[in-house]
Amino acid sequence: MSTPTYNIDIDSYIGNWGYSQKYVRSKLNELKNKPVFIRSNSLGGSVNDGLGIYQAIGEHGDVQVDLYGFNASTATWMNVKAKKVRIASNGFYLIHKSMNTVDIYKTMNADELATLIEELKVNLDENNKVDEVIAQMYVAKTGKSMTEILDLMKIGGWMNATEALSWGFVDEIIPTIEKINMVGLKDKFNALGIPTNRINSEDLFTQKTNIKMKKQPIKINAVLNVPSLESADGGVFLNETQIESIETKLASQEAEIETEKANVVTEKDLVTAAETRANNAEGTVATQAIKITELEAQVENLKKGAGATDKKVKKETDESGEGGDKEDAFLNTIESARKLYDQLPE
Repeated sequence: MSTPTYNIDIDSYIGNWGYSQKYVRSKLNELKNKPVFIRSNSLGGSVNDGLGIYQAIGEHGDVQVDLYGFNASTATWMNVKAKKVRIASNGFYLIHKSMNTVDIYKTMNADELATLIEELKVNLDENNKVDEVIAQMYVAKTGKSMTEILDLMKIGGWMNATEALSWGFVDEIIPTIEKINMVGLKDKFNALGIPTNRINSEDLFTQKTNIKMKKQPIKINAVLNVPSLESADGGVFLNETQIESIETKLASQEAEIETEKANVVTEKDLVTAAETRANNAEGTVATQAIKITELEAQVENLKKGAGATDKKVKKETDESGEGGDKEDAFLNTIESARKLYDQLPE
């Protein structure tokens, strides 16, 4: 995967003291009708400038944004209109609910507190409106629901590259072997008001850390087509894509089981039918054996009975209707002729 030549590098605050909407728009205008490549490594900044950059990228149309290191807050959603968004394999991505400074340190009576509460209620409503607008931009990019996005914004935790891809915030992961220096990041995040709930006291990310399990679930790994699962603090973690793979595999196996059950029922019916035919055949053979025995007995009885009889056999009538007298006359003539022949001298 080749590395493009970047036209714009964003590596600091989004706003007037860093990379303003005016600066980004001017660079995009210089490259009108040409492909633009932006490299970003920013912890966010002004919502107002982010909205301006979001609009400028959308208007240009042919923009690719590559995210390196840590990108958070405004530095994430301002890029969702880009033609393609990529993230380094060792990069991190954070979305959270909008924030503003509330600096109050004074003694107040009940009336003043009531006034402050009303002001904070207005502030709360305004922040909720901003969150809905930002969430809608994420929804358009990821295809997720408003509820899912708002829930994730409420958590405000860092996602690694794989998580960002599975959620749909980015379109591609950039392979890299570079390591990120995490020393001191927690203090920097705190200074900018960015959540650090996934960073422990050693400034290392505690969630989704790739730690080898003592014993890997071979069958689950085979289903997910991965060499091993990620684990930390004795727990195993699956991303959304992996969970969907398991669900699909289970559904497929359930369908195969139902098919096998149907085949078993069919085979059972065939066996039952074969057994019935065999039983019928056995009955037929037994019946035939009895008949044969009876016939053999009859033959033996006939053999033991009287032989020839001197009772004359009734002669059949010839076609003329006449009886057997003619036949007797013919036989007598032959006998007479034989006797005459015998009397002839030699």
